[in-house]
Amino acid sequence: MISKQQLAQLTHEAKRHGATSSAIISSKKIQVKENLAALCNGEYTCPDYGLAASCPPYVEGPVEFRKWQAQSKYSITVKIELPISVMFSDERRGVMQLLHHIVAAVGQKAIEIGFKKSKAFAGGSCKELFCEDQEKCCVVAENKTCRHIAFARPSMSGFGIDVTQLMLSSGWPAQKAEQSDLSDKDATSWVAGLIMLA
Repeated sequence: MISKQQLAQLTHEAKRHGATSSAIISSKKIQVKENLAALCNGEYTCPDYGLAASCPPYVEGPVEFRKWQAQSKYSITVKIELPISVMFSDERRGVMQLLHHIVAAVGQKAIEIGFKKSKAFAGGSCKELFCEDQEKCCVVAENKTCRHIAFARPSMSGFGIDVTQLMLSSGWPAQKAEQSDLSDKDATSWVAGLIMLA
């Protein structure tokens, strides 16, 4: 039985580690779409495709995600808000690293308090974020343990998670500023992550 206190503890953990906001949602509200997962290697091929164990084709994808989803009643969402000038600058990498750290910390806390099968998801390729200076992902290339196993988490994209809908289900605006808005000094954007409790 999940208590409100446990859920509140996890949203607090997210904010303690640097999230701007954190929310509790029903796992049923997470929308997963094959066409979104296909963007990783469809007409548009992500430049990070196949480079890391946390991205396609090495992640289980929408079919497996739905199996996990069926075993989960609640999920924790996290959001980091940032100025548009940071989103489209070299500082973005640090923000994405922070996002991975946050979802990993919340996921670990969830496991510690009894949600032993919890899974955490972030955004961006861990190869680009944590192993940019390495020629290859050691998991993919050499079947070794991840160099950053404590905080590198799979990208939501490879599972087809509809992040716009995730934001709306969390009670947050889904619109984000685009690169064309850089002239607006007050424009903000966001990045988001997910911890599915089980």
